[in-house]
Amino acid sequence: MDLGDLGAAFGITLTYFTIIYLTGLGGLFSERSGIVNIGLEGMMIIGTVTGSFGAAYFTNDVGGTGWGVPWGPVMGLVLGMIAGALFAGIHALATVTFRVDHIVSGVVINLVAIGIARFLSTIFFGQATQSDSGQPHMNAIALPLLSDLPFGLGRAFEHLSPMVLVAVVLWIPATYALYRTRWGLRLRSCGENPEATASLGVRVAPLRYQGVMLSGALAGLSGAFLAVEVNLSWNEGQTQGLGFIALAALILSNWSPVRLVFAALIFGFAAAIPLRLDDAPVLRLIPDEFIRMIPYVVTIVVLAGFVGRVRPPAAAGRAYEGGGG
Repeated sequence: MDLGDLGAAFGITLTYFTIIYLTGLGGLFSERSGIVNIGLEGMMIIGTVTGSFGAAYFTNDVGGTGWGVPWGPVMGLVLGMIAGALFAGIHALATVTFRVDHIVSGVVINLVAIGIARFLSTIFFGQATQSDSGQPHMNAIALPLLSDLPFGLGRAFEHLSPMVLVAVVLWIPATYALYRTRWGLRLRSCGENPEATASLGVRVAPLRYQGVMLSGALAGLSGAFLAVEVNLSWNEGQTQGLGFIALAALILSNWSPVRLVFAALIFGFAAAIPLRLDDAPVLRLIPDEFIRMIPYVVTIVVLAGFVGRVRPPAAAGRAYEGGGG
């Protein structure tokens, strides 16, 4: 294995970092508001099918829209984000308004999303399990200086989707919104002590709705990115548990946008190993089936080793009995 392969693996790491970070950041906003969201996988699934449809629709000028490339892929990402937010509204309605158990609601969201995606695929593409290949995508970019690194390491920074750069800097506005704005303070207080928050005249339910729907928007955007920019088509089951891996990264980060960057990079590299480094000196001795298990084994190890050392928001997962206020 040469350094060029390692550089390519880092490039794949950045791609999967984007998927995991966007989804994990969505879960962070939801759980900071007090709503546990294990339905991120389902929201990603909805984002994949709607995003793929949006990219094809607006590029092919169906209905005389006149958008074309590159606006087609951009509109696909936007459509996936909107669909994810709307789908997350179901989880918010169940957990905030009707006080359904958060885990039960999240499981239902994941199961229902599979059926909805197949149904929408039949409508959008005329087939239930995939769309046509060759879907358009945004023009790839190369980072100056970094793409010129020697020994093949510069390959990590070539042919990157612009969405990768968005994910890399997204921690800045996310951190500012959570810790430097009135909205962020109120959102975090809803996740720590909703009764005290309500006693100050702040309505808890609208803030929790916002947190959950923001999580759906980011998970839907992540799913759309996977379909539009990574796989260039929609295929049933293409999320492959990345929503759950993002949840593990969120726990590892202790619900911090900055720490989530490093956690997402760790899991992103774990996802890149089976795709690019399976012929490394040690890994080549391991059966391929075990190599493909690496991202999920890392997830289990992280959860087993760190779940007792982190502190989630105190009221996360607990129903607020203050009515609809």
